[in-house]
Amino acid sequence: MAIDWWLRPGPRRPAPSFFSDAELDEVRTFYAAMSGATPTPLHRLPGLAAKLGIEDVLVKDESGRFGLPAFKIVGARYAIGKLVEQRGGRLRHLACATAGNHGRAVAHAAHGLGLEAHVYVPVGTTPARVEALRSEGAHVVVTSVEYDDTVRLMAEDAAESGWTIVSDTAWPGYEQIPRWIMAGYTRLLEEAATGWGARPPDILIVQAGVGSLAGAVAGWLVARFGDQRPHLVTAEPAGAACVLESLRAGRLASLASCAPTAMVGLRCGEVSPLAWTALEPVVDAAIAIGDDLATEAIDRLEHPLGSDPRICSGASGAAGVAALLALSRDPALAELRGSLGIDDRTRVVTLVTEGDGSPPTSASRSGPPERLGEPG
Repeated sequence: MAIDWWLRPGPRRPAPSFFSDAELDEVRTFYAAMSGATPTPLHRLPGLAAKLGIEDVLVKDESGRFGLPAFKIVGARYAIGKLVEQRGGRLRHLACATAGNHGRAVAHAAHGLGLEAHVYVPVGTTPARVEALRSEGAHVVVTSVEYDDTVRLMAEDAAESGWTIVSDTAWPGYEQIPRWIMAGYTRLLEEAATGWGARPPDILIVQAGVGSLAGAVAGWLVARFGDQRPHLVTAEPAGAACVLESLRAGRLASLASCAPTAMVGLRCGEVSPLAWTALEPVVDAAIAIGDDLATEAIDRLEHPLGSDPRICSGASGAAGVAALLALSRDPALAELRGSLGIDDRTRVVTLVTEGDGSPPTSASRSGPPERLGEPG
């Protein structure tokens, strides 16, 4: 399958700040005070780096954050914490749309605080994902429509019932909570920066669905490095690459439909407008990959080279590694490789954003406290 890609034309331009220093400090303070907020691993993969002809590959492994199999909890916990801080006892019912990971994170965080979570999932969501949501105490509504319409249906019901929406997708008039979620995601980058040491990566590859994770990465890179920031590359499924199409158009562009993909957590037709504000001036390149590459990336992580650690990932989780495989060897991406300056001295950081869908490892419900699949 031919790989679709986009490269920012012309020289890099200065990017405006998205996160304030105060916002990022609040996230640091929140997680510094939280019991059990152990950083997830940043794995070095020298075997894979040698095979790809670059100096270093580092993978931030989010398959076990707070006992859940995806990164979403780091944003949901922070946002719900801010809601509790502001509303106290007036907060009771939370609502969101999901295909699994975001909804499970919201339900898990809500249960730990004695709150009710109403989670809407789109048609076609697997029974295993629905059961995982219910295992966290969520009231699950399975809709007859796809993700974008599920978001709208959830929002209508929440307005009628007086529930508080906790979504990582923003829309006009609903931006504060998605912004808190994006700010919470910067915890991943703070941990990764500690792990990569004094020399930052040359390239950071991140998954993009609605763009909230990628937008958080973009905002953090500008805050941390300014105009000297690493190159940022987004990875999306072929046939569902709304960020790539928006970058190509130079404006928010909605897809008429999304092709089926194993990368269900990234299958989405509309970019969050809030995420777009952070992404648009910062992303240097975008790659849309097929399921074949995602499958290869899963296998490469599961069966590592040499002394590389074994990492268990789902298809959405492996999308960043899949984009790296394509970027390092596909003849059609030669121009992109050259523009990004990839050679044998290049350091790349990417994320495994979810585990492989194995039985959940979260603490029991008595323990301490995806737009289709929360596309990042």
